[in-house]
Amino acid sequence: MKKQELKRLKTVIENDRLSMTNENIGLIAHDLTSVLDDYFTLTGSPDVNVTAKGCEYIIRISATATGIKAFSVGR
Repeated sequence: MKKQELKRLKTVIENDRLSMTNENIGLIAHDLTSVLDDYFTLTGSPDVNVTAKGCEYIIRISATATGIKAFSVGR
């Protein structure tokens, strides 16, 4: 196998171990949208990517907004 094929196979196996379904990712994205929408004018749903690396998980979240909403910090 080529190095690139091995890397892809490793990614597939790690994601399989992760056992995060598209439904799980969708629920996380929905919750993140609810929170981020309080602070930003979002242009769409955030992208969520969860990958396993050893005994840890790498969580990447990306969202795009056209503005920041006014908010204040309560004291």
